[in-house]
Amino acid sequence: MESLGKRIARLRKAAGYSSQAALGTACGWERPQARVSNYEKDSREPNLADLRLLANALNVSLIELIDGSPANACEDTGQYAYKPDATEYALVPQHTAQGAAGNGQFNDHVEVKGGLVFKRAWLARMGLKERHLHVIYVHGHSMEPTVCDGDVVLLDESQTQPRDGRIYALLKPDGELIIKRLIQSITGGWIIRSDNEDKRAYPDQPVTETDLENLTIVGRVVWHGGAL
Repeated sequence: MESLGKRIARLRKAAGYSSQAALGTACGWERPQARVSNYEKDSREPNLADLRLLANALNVSLIELIDGSPANACEDTGQYAYKPDATEYALVPQHTAQGAAGNGQFNDHVEVKGGLVFKRAWLARMGLKERHLHVIYVHGHSMEPTVCDGDVVLLDESQTQPRDGRIYALLKPDGELIIKRLIQSITGGWIIRSDNEDKRAYPDQPVTETDLENLTIVGRVVWHGGAL
């Protein structure tokens, strides 16, 4: 399967950029050659903003850049698979990172693996901005029945302020990424809560405001096969 880096290299050549530096310059980056080289070697993952700049410079849609050609022929039938219209749908990058609904998940390296498409009209109704969105898998059972093991969730990374009763992806100081609900306690602190009713296995974790500041709120979970 063609990696994202190989796809960038192929599209760069097809677009007439004779060098990596030329493409990087078109994107407006400092150290343009090094940046594009890292992307083409798959040694560094482009963020969503860089993916958009690359797509514009290469004159392709974001969907084509991340997910391959606009229409791929089936080897068996020769028919072309349907690709959603980029004017109607937004492709949200899906990362290989996993957020644990359990004891935590370490993610030393994160890669873009295609993505999921969402109707732009739905994103607008939900007040979500495409540039702030990412998709990850969930691992573990602590958030069942709300979010189950193997579910794919949509994160809005612009929502990093804790709100009572909402579900967030939290990055702990030791590098663990967890999916939990935040509950504001009557004493003014917070509780990191699992939705699973087995509290012996998944107890509440009271935290102070200071403790919460030591956690990085990566974003709020806004969808997992339905709006939350």
